[in-house]
Amino acid sequence: MRNFLATFLLMSLWVVSSAGAQGTINNSSIGLTTPQAGTFTNLEATTQIKLGADTVTDFDDLDSETVKSSATDSTAGFLTDELQAGTNVTISEIDVGGNKKVSLSVADKLTTKGDVLYHNGTIESRLGVGASGQILTSDTSGSLLWANPAEGDQLFNSNVLLNSYRIGENLNLPALKMLDGAVDAFTDATGVDATASTNESFDSSNDLYKPTASGATTFPMIKFNGTNYLSRVATSDSDTKVGTISFLFRPNHDFSVQRDILSHNAGFVNISTSTQARFRIRLLKSTGAAVLDLLSTKTLVQGTLYHIVASWDLATSAVHVYIDGVDDSPSIINNVNDFVDYSRATSEIATDSNLNGTSAMEIGNFYFNRSQYVDISIAANLAKFIDSRGNPVDLGSDGSTPTGTAPEVFLNNAVSTFQNNLGSGGNYTVTSGALTAGTPSTVSSSGTPDNLTLISNSQTAKTEPNGANILLLAEDVGADITLNTDLKASVSRDGGTTFSQVTLSDSGEFEKGNLLTGTVDLSSQPTGTDMEWKVETLNNKDLNLHGVGLEWR
Repeated sequence: MRNFLATFLLMSLWVVSSAGAQGTINNSSIGLTTPQAGTFTNLEATTQIKLGADTVTDFDDLDSETVKSSATDSTAGFLTDELQAGTNVTISEIDVGGNKKVSLSVADKLTTKGDVLYHNGTIESRLGVGASGQILTSDTSGSLLWANPAEGDQLFNSNVLLNSYRIGENLNLPALKMLDGAVDAFTDATGVDATASTNESFDSSNDLYKPTASGATTFPMIKFNGTNYLSRVATSDSDTKVGTISFLFRPNHDFSVQRDILSHNAGFVNISTSTQARFRIRLLKSTGAAVLDLLSTKTLVQGTLYHIVASWDLATSAVHVYIDGVDDSPSIINNVNDFVDYSRATSEIATDSNLNGTSAMEIGNFYFNRSQYVDISIAANLAKFIDSRGNPVDLGSDGSTPTGTAPEVFLNNAVSTFQNNLGSGGNYTVTSGALTAGTPSTVSSSGTPDNLTLISNSQTAKTEPNGANILLLAEDVGADITLNTDLKASVSRDGGTTFSQVTLSDSGEFEKGNLLTGTVDLSSQPTGTDMEWKVETLNNKDLNLHGVGLEWR
């Protein structure tokens, strides 16, 4: 190696000798036009060799075979002494004993076929290869992961299912088979596996499924024929600024004159139907001036059954009217912070204004509380009087269940004793003929909903699917129902033996309720092409299900 280095220097640079002295390489003079290979001979101490900008006079440097890392490096050494290995870098000498070589190597970070190396912003990480068919994507934190491909455009697929539902609904069609999908608008029960399903109730009038219920309560409906009515003399009523009323009501009269449902002493407290066919509340103070006067927005129809609940607190101007469980947002004519004259002696039910006549109507589960205000704008409070199905709620033997205190008037007996007040204000007397049963004679509460399991009949897929998209058209998905806990949906590709739960989300509203959608991976299920969906309600939650659509890929 010493000879090689000397030769390299002679070939690359020029040499100057002192006068009278001449070096030779293999007897060839230094300074020839073409330098010759060989070894230095006859070099004197005065011989100078120019190496770039440096002059070499100590020819021992030419055979030291050392390097310096910089101009200020005071320690000469071999190349391997001057190199510093970095992270995951290895420096080694090879051909020890011969012409030495330096090898730089980097350790392999990927050891498995298909692995991926990436940086998450903090550290470098290795990600193992994903499953067949998966794609490389990232999560919300930016970390890489393998995942199944997207289900296509879920919004588009859901709209296709919704459109198919409406076609089936409008044309009264049974479950519709689609290309890689099926939709059932529940126009009949043929799309549901009645054997596998439990606690399901099919409503053919409204084309829906709902859970069955246990422990329903029956409320008598009493018919006033336009001649008879109820009357009592109040003995304990006092004036307040609040009130709550709830009852079942069917107007069988025309609306040519005001018809009183409840009246105290010719109208100081007046719950009625108006000549505009609206529900009306008109309350007066002792001077005869109105402190509350309102008309419902909803127009009442003769012969139609309604559930009406209303409450007021004149001190805070709070007034609420709900008809069939829906906020009526009534028109307010008067709302004054003053006392209502409740203490007038006479109270009547089913008369017209000023007792000039009587009213043909049916009444049931009649509750009137002049001492307590219940804020029925709060869903939990409204549910004390009417449930999510629009049915009346059992108010207790004396009407005390909603507030813990019996109201002044609570009428909920059978026909023969309906006039006997179960509340605190004293009994009524039937005037001008006996009462009769209404039509129907009773109205039932919903009871406690059973836990529903609704399973479809199988639809055969052309090829084995590995994923699915589902659409539920559900009514009454209120704040008391938690998706994926109280209401679940699942999909099977092996004919119902194995189900995978869908993660449902509320995707919006349709004319009857909510659109619930979700996707599910079926690749871990046993092989199969027999597609089924399953809908479950849990924790005794009520629900009206209008249809289900299923699309697979």
